[in-house]
Amino acid sequence: MIFIEEGNMWYVIIGGIVLWVTYLFYKKRQLRAAQNTSIRVVQNSLHVNNTGWEEVKEDKEKSLKLLKTSFKPASDNKTALTDTFSILATFHKNHGQSMEELESLVSSLNLPNDEMKLEAALRKEINRFYKQRDDLKSKAMAIHLSYLHVQLQLQNPEYEWKSFFGLQKLQSNWKAVEYFHGLLLLMTAFKSTFPNSPNTEKLTANIGRMFELWNSQNIARENYETQLKAYEAAQSASDKHFVILSIIEYLERSYKFNPSCKAVLIDWCLKDIDLYEDFLKSFHEHQLFTIKELVAFQNNPNLKEKKLKGISFDRVKKLKSYVVPRLNSYDVLKSMYEADGKVRELQWLRSVGARIGYGDENSSGETEEIDTFDQKVITRQIEVPKSGQKGKLGFLNSSGELCSTESVFQDYSEKQGWRVMRAEVSFWQAMFCLTFWDEIYQGMATPSGGQDIPSDLFTGEDFYINRRQAIDSRCEQIRSVNLVDFINRQLKKTEGTWTRLIHGGTQDMSVYAKSEIVQDFIERIDPEIYAKVVFRIAQNPSENRSGVPDFVIWNEDELRMVEVKKMREQVREAQLGWLSWMVEENIPVEIVRVKGI
Repeated sequence: MIFIEEGNMWYVIIGGIVLWVTYLFYKKRQLRAAQNTSIRVVQNSLHVNNTGWEEVKEDKEKSLKLLKTSFKPASDNKTALTDTFSILATFHKNHGQSMEELESLVSSLNLPNDEMKLEAALRKEINRFYKQRDDLKSKAMAIHLSYLHVQLQLQNPEYEWKSFFGLQKLQSNWKAVEYFHGLLLLMTAFKSTFPNSPNTEKLTANIGRMFELWNSQNIARENYETQLKAYEAAQSASDKHFVILSIIEYLERSYKFNPSCKAVLIDWCLKDIDLYEDFLKSFHEHQLFTIKELVAFQNNPNLKEKKLKGISFDRVKKLKSYVVPRLNSYDVLKSMYEADGKVRELQWLRSVGARIGYGDENSSGETEEIDTFDQKVITRQIEVPKSGQKGKLGFLNSSGELCSTESVFQDYSEKQGWRVMRAEVSFWQAMFCLTFWDEIYQGMATPSGGQDIPSDLFTGEDFYINRRQAIDSRCEQIRSVNLVDFINRQLKKTEGTWTRLIHGGTQDMSVYAKSEIVQDFIERIDPEIYAKVVFRIAQNPSENRSGVPDFVIWNEDELRMVEVKKMREQVREAQLGWLSWMVEENIPVEIVRVKGI
C-alpha cells in the first residue's frame, strides 16, 4: 500500500512538471506571437528585429542609391528658385496660411533695398517671427522670410555671405516627404554657387543626411500605407491596437511638419481609445484563462475572442497583476488637447484614463498631487533593433553593427538630424576647470602631477565659500562673453600644465574640447545655460560633478540635455538631482528610454 501511494505521488509530480512545461511552452509561443505582431506593424520601417536585418539594410541602401541617382539638381539658380516656390506654397497651405497675406505682411516690414542691409534685416525678422513659431502664422512668416533670404543670397553670388541662415531654417522645417525635393534643390544650388565658402563643407554633410532622411521618410510612408491596409484586415482588438501604434507614430511625426494632418491623427487616436478595454482584456489573457483554455485557443482564435467579450472589464482591473502598457494614442491626444486648451475634451480623456488606470489620473478621476520630481514628465521612448546578445552590446545600429545603449541612441538621434555630443562627468568637470581656472588655482603654483588640485576642492561647500566673490564674478562674465573665444583662450592658457580635472581620465579633455563637435556645441549653447551648469558644479564639486546627463543634442531649433537609460534601468540619485534641477531652471532636459524590439 505504501508503494502504491509513493507511486501515485510520483505520477502527481510528473504530471505537475508536464503541466508546467506545457505552460512555459505556451508562454514562449505567446511571446513569439506578440513579437510577430510587432514585426508586422513595423515591417519595411527602420524599427525591425534581427530577422532579415541584412536584407532590410541592403534594400534601404538600394533605395537611397536610387533616390540619389534619380535626383537632378537645378540647371541654374533661377530654375532652383522657380521650382521651389511651389514647395513654399505647399508649406503655407499645410499650415493653413495664405501666400497673398504673407507677402502683404512682408511688404509692411519696409525692408531696405541695399543687399547687405537687407540680409541683416531678414535675419533679424526671421528670428523675431521664429521665436513665436507656436503660432502657425508666425512660423509661416519666418519660413517665408527664410526663403527670401535664400533668394537674396543665390541672386547675389558675388558677396561672401558669412552664413546660410535662411537655408538652415528651411533645413529644420522642410523635413517631410513633400518638401525634400525642393529643399535639396536649394542646398545643391548653394553648394555649387559658393564652393569656397567655409559653410560648404558642413552643407555637403547635411546634403548627405537629408538624402538619408528623405529615403527613410519614403520607407515610412510606404509602411504607413501598408498599415492602413493591415488595419482593415485586422480582426482582434489587440491586432488593431498594434497596427494603430504604427499609424500614429507616422502621423505624429508628420504633424510636426504638416499641421494639416492633425484631424487624421486625432481620428486614429480616438479609434485606438475605443479599443482600450478590449485590448487590455487580451493583454491580460494569460491571467484570465487556464492553461488548458489557452492551449485550446491556439487552434481556435475565434473562441478566445468570444470568451473575452463575455468577461467584464471590471474583472480585469481587479487582477493582482493588472498593468496598463504605454498608450501612445492617449499621450498624443492629451498633449494636443492641452496645447489647444480643449478643457471639455481633456476632462473626457482623463475620465478614460481614470477608468483604465492610466495617465496621471487616480481611480476617482482626480489628478494626483506630485510631491517629488516626476521622471515621466520628461521621459520619451525610442525603439531600436535588438542584437540578440546579452550584456553591453545588446542593440544594433542603423548599419547593423553591435552597439551599446549609448551608441545606439547616438546613431538613432543622428539619423533624426540631431548633432550629438557625449557630455558626462569628465567633460563637464573639464569645462568647470577651464571656466574657473584662475579661481581654482588662486594662490597656488602651476598645477602639476605632485599638486594638481587645491586641498579644499573636494571638501563639500568649502571650495565655493572660500572663493564666492571670484566665482560669482566669473559667472557674470561668461553670461555675456563670446563663449567660443573664452574657452579657446582658456585652452591656450592652460597648455603645458597637468591636472586630473582635465587630463586624468581615459580621454584627454583638452583634446576633446578642441574637437569639431565640442566647438560646435560651445558655439550653439546659450551662455546663460552654460554658466548655470558650471556654477552648480562650482558650488560643491565633490557632490555635483557626477550625475550630469550623458549627452547634449541640438539642431537649429533647440538644444537638450539627455540622460539615456534602458527600459528598466534605474535613474541614480545623483542623476535625479541634476534632472530635477534642470527642470527647475528651465533647461531643456529629457530621459530617453531605449527599447529593443
